Formats: sequence, structure tokens, C-alpha cells
Amino acid sequence: MILASAFLRQLQSPQFQPQSVYLLYGEEPLFLRDATQGLKQRLQELDFERGEVFDVEQGFDWMGLQMESQSSSLFAQQRFIVLNMPKGNPGKEGSAFFQFWAEQSASNSEICLIVLCDKLDSRQIKSKWVQAIEGCGVVVQAKQVPAQEVPNWIHQRAATNGLQLSQEAANILAERTEGNLLAADQELIKLSLLLSTENSPAGQMVQVEAQHIVDRVEDQAHYQLFALSSSMLAGQLNASLQRLFRLQQEGIEPPIVLWLLTKELRVLIELQQLSSRMSFAQACKQMRIWSTQQSDYRQALNRGTVEVWNQALRLALQVDRRIKGIEKTLNESEIWLGLSEIVVKIAQPQSPLLTANR
Repeated sequence: MILASAFLRQLQSPQFQPQSVYLLYGEEPLFLRDATQGLKQRLQELDFERGEVFDVEQGFDWMGLQMESQSSSLFAQQRFIVLNMPKGNPGKEGSAFFQFWAEQSASNSEICLIVLCDKLDSRQIKSKWVQAIEGCGVVVQAKQVPAQEVPNWIHQRAATNGLQLSQEAANILAERTEGNLLAADQELIKLSLLLSTENSPAGQMVQVEAQHIVDRVEDQAHYQLFALSSSMLAGQLNASLQRLFRLQQEGIEPPIVLWLLTKELRVLIELQQLSSRMSFAQACKQMRIWSTQQSDYRQALNRGTVEVWNQALRLALQVDRRIKGIEKTLNESEIWLGLSEIVVKIAQPQSPLLTANR
């Protein structure tokens, strides 16, 4: 098993040799995205063509996949196949497929199998199918960065964008993006574009101070995201939809907005469950919800139930699948429409706009 950061360095090595199968999993979306994109790009540089993408759902045809992988060898054409398996539960047939793949890996050099999963627990990691993959290929973990280490990560990531952040600037950016590495990465890219000039000497790092973060990040993504969160929880539907539209106009990436919505939904679910066993104030204290936010959360709990928030989470899963390309979408506007449905569900669960938007 190898961490995503080390795997990316391996991909850049001239000595890199493709394996028959890769399993990429983890809790950090940015690392998972970078590792997946990096692997696909490296394989294409080695003349592997893009193959089909399979989504593992209940009743998935593992035998059909096995036949597909075997028949392609007749054409001796190098390609990679992507297998989306978010839950990491292949079942008996899937486990047998991976063990078969491991046994045949030495004679199957034309196809590279890329398996993508979300978080895997310790039981799954020790399972036979994961062990089979690790025996003939590579298992890559996209591990979350501990909160206290996020500023250091921001320092390192900034350097790849030609930026040199002061310690205070890195701390503020980590706080403003609330540990969301996707959001922090996007802000670093924006800062690089905004602060770099044509007159900057080639190869010279652009110094970023705390005031740059305060002036630019708060006025753009973070303020609008915070405002969207507050208006949703308070039940202000029109204001919430206007702020969502503004985020879209400003070029904020859909995964960042989706991260905010799912975060608030999970907080609401946990808060509602705790409130059934203790006072609302005690529940907020246990979840470290600031006093300035408690009124908004109380209003939200008065409007919805755990069932409502779980329904919204299912909508979020659909949007996530569209963003990742697991489900087909006509264009990005359809993704933003899905995000607006989640906003409506949080702000006004009984709104007729939910029906209209469908």
C-alpha cells in the first residue's frame, strides 16, 4: 500500500512500469482526483488507450466484465478500464473476479484495470479481493491531512503554483477553507493568477501575505459559501438560490459547493439525533457549533427531519456521481440544477420548487 503523494512521485519517474491493476481509495477527494488523473495521463503517455468505464451496482455483471477483458486481448491493444466501486463491496462474484485477475495478470499486459473506491474500513482492506490486487498491482490510499497539518500542506501546494505563503497566510487560508483541500487548492490557483504579473521574473516565487488572503479569499469563495450556508439553514430560499447562482457565476467548482451542502446535512443529522437525547444547547456544545450559528441550526431542525436530510444526501450522491462522470450528464448546468435542488431541500423542504425543478 502506498500513499497518494508517494504514488504521484512514482508516476513522474522515468522508471515507472504500469501494473495490471490499481486500487485507489480514500477519504480525501483532492488526492483521489490527482492520483486518478495522474495515472490515466501516465498510461496514455505509454500508449494505453481509454477503455470503458464500469459502475459496480447491485446485480453487476462480473462475468461480462471478465469476458470483456479476455476478448480484448485478441486485438493486442493496450488500454485501461475504469471500475467505479464507491462502497468497496464487490461481493462473492466480484471477489472471485479480482482473484482471477491476479492469477492471470502475468499473461495480460494489454489491459490495466483501475478500481476506484471511497473510504475502505479495516475489514475491507484485509479482504481477499484487496489482498489479491495488492499481490499483483498497486493499492493507493488518499488519506486525509490532519487539521493541524493543513497549513503545512498549503505551503507545499502553494509552491507548485509559484506562491510563497507566509505562515500567517497559510493559517488563515486553512481556516477560511475549513480544511477542505479542494477549496484551498482552488484558492491557491486563483491567487496565482491574480498576483502573478507579466513583469514577474521567470521562476521567481510570488510572496503572499495574510492580507492577500483576507482581502481576496473572504470576498470571493469563503464569504459566499458561508453566506449560502447561513441563508439555507435560516430558511431563506430566494437568498440561498441567488448566492448559489453567484457562486456559479464566479466560477466556483461544483465539488466545493457539494462539499459544503453535504457537510451541513451531516451536521443536521447528527445534531437532530443528539437533540433527541439531550438539550439543543448541550448538543451544540458537543458538536462545537458556535453560539452565532445556533439560531440558524435551530430553525433548520424545526423545518426538517432526519428523513428529510437523508433524502437530501441521496440527491447529493446523485450530483456527486454526475460530477465524477459515473452518471451521464448533458452539461454542467445540469449539475448546478442538482445543487439547487439540495439547497431547496435544506432551506424549504416542502417547497414546490422541488417538483418544478424535476
